[in-house]
Amino acid sequence: MKNIAIFASGSGTNAENITRLFHQGNKIRVSVVLANKQGIGVYDRMKALGVPVIYVPNKVWVEDPARVLEILAPYHPDLILLAGFLRPVAPEIIKAYHDRILNIHPALLPAYGGKGMYGHHVHEAVIAAGEKQSGVTVHYVSEQIDGGRILMQQRVDVAPDDTPDTLAEKIHQVEYSLFPRAIVAALQQLDSPAPVSEAAPAVPGAPEIPGAPAVPQPKAAPSVDEQWAEVLQIKYSDSEAAARAAGAAASAPAVPPASPGPKPKAAATPPAPMAPADKPKSYLWVSILVTILCCTVLGIVAIVYSSQVSSRLAVSDYAGARKASDRAQAWIIASFVTGVLWSTIIYPIYIFSSMIF
Repeated sequence: MKNIAIFASGSGTNAENITRLFHQGNKIRVSVVLANKQGIGVYDRMKALGVPVIYVPNKVWVEDPARVLEILAPYHPDLILLAGFLRPVAPEIIKAYHDRILNIHPALLPAYGGKGMYGHHVHEAVIAAGEKQSGVTVHYVSEQIDGGRILMQQRVDVAPDDTPDTLAEKIHQVEYSLFPRAIVAALQQLDSPAPVSEAAPAVPGAPEIPGAPAVPQPKAAPSVDEQWAEVLQIKYSDSEAAARAAGAAASAPAVPPASPGPKPKAAATPPAPMAPADKPKSYLWVSILVTILCCTVLGIVAIVYSSQVSSRLAVSDYAGARKASDRAQAWIIASFVTGVLWSTIIYPIYIFSSMIF
């Protein structure tokens, strides 16, 4: 089994495409996704496919890359993919996974690469320069932004009436086809030092793109597992494939259960990422108590913040959980103080004034 880790910062369309494609078989799997943002689309996309997404704050990527390596270690990734990951990868991570980190860039590198050249910025620059062609590049990640060794490229014609949006759509269609083929080629290189032709075996189900390298087709079409097993020089197991297919059909959309055979080396239990020594408390029961005994309105606000603590801890947002816990404490105190003032000062004054007047 070949394990893939993905770094993501956005909606996760490329990550979803890759995961769905390789999860059809039993030789290549996306085992984990690391995200540097919260509330982005990749969480929902991967949840539907049963792949864990671990939130790692930007501060950790910059100041503690060793922690990123610790999170990755139990998943034993053979390859790391940058799928819309909008930040530089630390040199420590690049060194630890030398020639095992791939990035996909929406232009024909080395043109239109480097700092600031990502997403629409690339397409706007290509259109402004009057280019007749653009394309997609899959390259290995190095310490120089977009400067690593090129693995595969595919050209895209730029029409006179193309806009950055229409060009982006053309580029996306090529990315969905090219990236999986480049992944298979990169894994083949890991197993065999011999150079791999750009005409890598096509991934089953990928659309044909005009201008793509010619791919020889066998007379009898092999199954998806047989194709990958042949490319990666791995022994193919019909029983393992059948067991996985049966498990997937019985429990969709959950993660397919492990086969009866030997377990893969990837750890089944994800690590507990970024957990601080003093986990913030929710104070939910205290909030409910002051709501009943002290001030209902302020207590309800405390309950809202108390409830957020658990939900943020569930997605490893410890900074957000700490903030919610602090706010819950503040509203609990406010509710208690208001209740004390009401019972000892305001209510007695109200009773006294009503007796006089």
